[in-house]
Amino acid sequence: MKEGKIHLVDLDFEYKMWKNHIEWFLRDLKIVRDRNEEISQGLGHGELNTVEEMIIDEYEQQLKKMQGRIKTQEQELQYYNKDFPVTPDHQYVKEHMDLRGKMERMSNEVIDKISDLIKELSV
Repeated sequence: MKEGKIHLVDLDFEYKMWKNHIEWFLRDLKIVRDRNEEISQGLGHGELNTVEEMIIDEYEQQLKKMQGRIKTQEQELQYYNKDFPVTPDHQYVKEHMDLRGKMERMSNEVIDKISDLIKELSV
């Protein structure tokens, strides 16, 4: 926000940050999956159980769905000047705030789960 006004470039900034975080989470989940594969081949101690693997699948699906929603929002915004100011009541801002809340919740959940899985798969 600049001087109390919301510009579309402000929304775009957050979309870029969220996409970066999602890619980071997906890479971390892949590393966890790879580690689990190593363990299942006898290269470590206990591997993840089926429920934990299902949780990883679910988080990956949620993250990819969020990527799609962000992409849709970005495509809609591209038709407007990035410096175009909008009010907090504007449709794009409302949708953005909804996405922000979902992204914050999902980020916290994924970070917590990744931390738990790292502890489980570590020595």
